Amino acid sequence: MGKIVFCCSRENDLYQAVRSSEKLSLRFDKLEEALQGASSGDGVLALADSYPIPRLSVDENTLHQARQKGLRLYIEYPLSIPNVNFGEPRTVEWERLVVASDFFRPELPPLSILTMHSCWFLPAKVKDHHLVLARVAGYDTAVYGLPSEVHPILFSYSDSAIVATSKLSQFRTGRYAPRTSWNAVWQGLLRWLTRGDDVPISWAPTVTVAFSKDEKLPDNVEKEAFKESAEWFYKHALFAIDRDIGVIEGYQSGIDYEGHQLPRPHVRMDCLAEAAMIFALDWKTTGNPRSKSVARSLLDYTWSFQYRDPNSAAYGLVDWGKGLGVFYGDDNARVILPTLAAIQILNDDRWEEAVVRSILADFRTTGPSGFREDRIDMPDLNKNGWHHYYENDMVSLTPHYQAYLWACFIWLSSLTGNDDFLIRAENAIRTTMDAYPNWKLSNGLSQEMSRMLLPLAFLVRAKDKPDHREWLDRITKYVLAQQQPCGAIAERVGDPKNTHYPPPSSNDSYGTTEAPVIQQNGDPASDLLYTQNFAFLGLHEAAAATNDVKIREAEDKLADFLCRTQLRSQRHPYLNGCWMRSFDYKRWEYWGSSSDLGWGAWCVESGWMNTWIASVFAMRTLDRTLFSLSRANEFKSKLSKILPEMLPP
Repeated sequence: MGKIVFCCSRENDLYQAVRSSEKLSLRFDKLEEALQGASSGDGVLALADSYPIPRLSVDENTLHQARQKGLRLYIEYPLSIPNVNFGEPRTVEWERLVVASDFFRPELPPLSILTMHSCWFLPAKVKDHHLVLARVAGYDTAVYGLPSEVHPILFSYSDSAIVATSKLSQFRTGRYAPRTSWNAVWQGLLRWLTRGDDVPISWAPTVTVAFSKDEKLPDNVEKEAFKESAEWFYKHALFAIDRDIGVIEGYQSGIDYEGHQLPRPHVRMDCLAEAAMIFALDWKTTGNPRSKSVARSLLDYTWSFQYRDPNSAAYGLVDWGKGLGVFYGDDNARVILPTLAAIQILNDDRWEEAVVRSILADFRTTGPSGFREDRIDMPDLNKNGWHHYYENDMVSLTPHYQAYLWACFIWLSSLTGNDDFLIRAENAIRTTMDAYPNWKLSNGLSQEMSRMLLPLAFLVRAKDKPDHREWLDRITKYVLAQQQPCGAIAERVGDPKNTHYPPPSSNDSYGTTEAPVIQQNGDPASDLLYTQNFAFLGLHEAAAATNDVKIREAEDKLADFLCRTQLRSQRHPYLNGCWMRSFDYKRWEYWGSSSDLGWGAWCVESGWMNTWIASVFAMRTLDRTLFSLSRANEFKSKLSKILPEMLPP
């Protein structure tokens, strides 16, 4: 059996991964030298050191020399090779790598999906291809087959030569995924090059998770997880605009060919308030005065997004982005909830009136049955006036958009003793639970169930009745039924006809709108943007409301999972200490169907995702809950002052 001979730099990922193997023969800088140094039966790899610039030219003489010596060749990203016309280098947008032959069986059957993030490739019309780039729907299998347009990435050039039109050997630097699939790709290629021998491959990803699935966790792991998250916010999320302190929206899901992700510098009021809660909790746990100052500055900036003209129909509402005139009830709620928490943590009243006015603004754009339009835009609000929404008896059975406003209403009712807020929230929850599980899903069933936990837990705290307990028990049973042994909550999708953003229904629809991270039920993904984060908060509050041992155990298991899946990276420090969206709990790595137009599988969202996960760790460390009635007298006083102004008799 032959050995393997490399033509590449010493830093090449593949060379580093196999250099300790007994099968490794030699490494050369030039292909001519590699061919001369190789012995009959060896396999020679000509790798693309200049990628993404194609420079390697292979002529007929080179191929003839290899054939005469009985060598097998792997030629990567060549500028030219006889009888193949390459187009200008291109990069991918939505295309993923798909297995197109039996070459990698049994590990990778045809239609298996991998990814080469934002790779560059050379378009070519060739036959006998084994890997292609194609726009396909699916989790780890192209469920609708290959489309008519594909781009060959790996093909058999001859009996003794295989050509790659991109740099497959940049799997570590480029963070190609999944890891086991890429091991299988290289095992298959190296087995072909050596005529049947297995070549050991050993490499560590540049971005990994804090702990393996079975590793024993340190006693203080949750405290450290929060500390790492707070450091991430300090080092990689905070920014300044003149005197205002803000946080970025997060990091894009797209990963470039060198493994980097770009920040999303959008300023969103929900992310600002949620981050402020993290810094308030950091001050509470460490006493760091800087954290207290940053929390205050972030909240001051957050509430500058609030409409303050009493004559405006939007008076009291908080804009989704300054000047946009867009008001999601859910996003307003995720400004209110963390601000209420920060007020009580910091014992600071400077935002109390703003919060009360905001809840009233959302309340007066909520109908008699307790439902609010999922999104209200300024032109419609100006045209209709707030009375239209207050009197419009509409129903929206989508907890994703509705549930957290109900939690705000219940919390303010408990703080002030005003039952009007509780009544509308309770009516809406009753209607929603009567319709259960026939809801209008956003993009999955698990996320809707997770969203319902918080208002139901608050409702039990505010008004402990048998039906309220039964509703909470029904939802927690569903969530617990989806919990895996590792603690993750499995994603589940529902009827596409009853879902705003179902999985893609064709290859062409992949990447065209919002979407779940699974293609079908059974795909082993956990969504940290829409499910795990809100389930963690909801279970924490539900356990406190009920003292139910099973709920507490489920919360503990989810905490264990989230501690383990916090990111670690020296090469990409902007990821160290945060969480990304889609985690495959069987492969134990971040992976998923990345069809979502804005928030793909590898995205980092500062607010929704990272703040709520980290905040629950802090609350668990401090033995406190989100629901708190401290400063109740102050809120009651503020409400009595503002209520006549916002909701005149």
